[in-house]
Amino acid sequence: MKSFVRSGILWFAVFSTYGYAGALDPSLIGCWRAVKIVLYAQDGSKTEDTSGRCTLHFEEDRLESTCRTSTGVATTTYRYQLPRAGFYSATMTGSTFRTSLVGSTREYEYRIDGDRLVTIATSPTVSEAAPIAAPRVESEAARTPCP
Repeated sequence: MKSFVRSGILWFAVFSTYGYAGALDPSLIGCWRAVKIVLYAQDGSKTEDTSGRCTLHFEEDRLESTCRTSTGVATTTYRYQLPRAGFYSATMTGSTFRTSLVGSTREYEYRIDGDRLVTIATSPTVSEAAPIAAPRVESEAARTPCP
């Protein structure tokens, strides 16, 4: 379960947005609570979390994810931007949990349907010469009032 919590926290890296063609996506701004996170591992296994213990807070160019775990609270911050419609790119700027990933950037696909935010993150292959089955994280979050 610890590895799933880690993956769930990494999922929050998924949520990032800044400027597509010079404009923000105002529909992302605000707070979201994860209602479902599904991790598809390289070995083909699947783990699902519906605990609702993770939240996202999108600002104009900053994203903060917070997950409550059995051992405390993990917080990760990102700078984000929209390289093109339906995708965001997030660069980790700080973490109380995965400090080895600070400075890393990932791109994610997202869509908003009313008060639901759906994201899909697929890890890149290790190398073009020897691709591996990439882990995939799919999530759904519901808009929630910000604290």
